[in-house]
Amino acid sequence: MKVLQIIKYGELKNSLSINEIEKPSIKASDILIETKAAGLNPIDYKMVSGGLKDMVPLSLPSTIGFDVSGVVVEKGAEVTKFELGDAVYTRVPQQQMGTVAEYVAVDTSVVSKKPDNISFEESAGLPLVGLTSIQALESVGLKENDRVLIHAGSGGVGTFAIQYAKAKGAFVYTTTSTTNVDMVKALGADRVIDYKTEDYKTIAKDLDNVFDTLGNNYTLEAFEIIKEGGKVCTFEGLPDEDLQSIWG
Repeated sequence: MKVLQIIKYGELKNSLSINEIEKPSIKASDILIETKAAGLNPIDYKMVSGGLKDMVPLSLPSTIGFDVSGVVVEKGAEVTKFELGDAVYTRVPQQQMGTVAEYVAVDTSVVSKKPDNISFEESAGLPLVGLTSIQALESVGLKENDRVLIHAGSGGVGTFAIQYAKAKGAFVYTTTSTTNVDMVKALGADRVIDYKTEDYKTIAKDLDNVFDTLGNNYTLEAFEIIKEGGKVCTFEGLPDEDLQSIWG
């Protein structure tokens, strides 16, 4: 089967290759998914560049990708919650990395049926951004009536985080560019800050939480606008012990 693989660390244009490998076999608790769509995320290009090789060492060549949607074409002997032909989506574990492939074998414990009202392409874009948003907001204890700033509201993580925070009953500030203001408003944000024309630090103040997807000065500035006891969750910087334990 055809797969997209990292063949060396470096720039994307020089480090990826479409190769042929054996179709994966499945274990008793696995299903085999015929891929309809696969999602790529910042972690993927960071792995290609070698930025994560100390934390996630790869045996090259290594197939890229963690998010996938498709149709069940085989199932293991112990699988009871999926049938052949089911439309599914998943974010595969690190040890099963490699979703930009014609077929993906994965344990059913991390697989869900695809909702009927979204496409394969849309569902393949959900798993990692959804997990990132939910785990981050739960880690800071987001609750009803909290005031939260979500940076980059029009990005993959931002669009999901806005909707999740609103579902939890929070008051949501978000930053975006002029061209995306209407789109982000439609997601439910209470105050959309156009960073091209407004200074978010003068608008979003006394916050319970800041959801920092940008890093650098934005991380430091977050501590200027949270209230005493508030929390900052950032995606930039060195991994902490919790992240190291997840990746093994």
